[in-house]
Amino acid sequence: MTIKSNRKTPSNQAPNYNWSKYIGLGTQLMVGLLLTLYMGKKMDTYFDKHALFAWMTPSLFILVVLISVVRDTQNKK
Repeated sequence: MTIKSNRKTPSNQAPNYNWSKYIGLGTQLMVGLLLTLYMGKKMDTYFDKHALFAWMTPSLFILVVLISVVRDTQNKK
């Protein structure tokens, strides 16, 4: 069974890829969090701390990313 859409789209119109920037941002967040967590665990073993850097480095990464997103989305005057 085929469902037909009533919307007409021109065949020469390029598809809308707005979702791709959000996938890229999500991938960057996941990779960044995994890397900072790994570095934090390595720093904990090197400095003989108990999960201090494993909590601090991903938290700082999230803070920096949030500040960056807010600055990028503000209206430019």
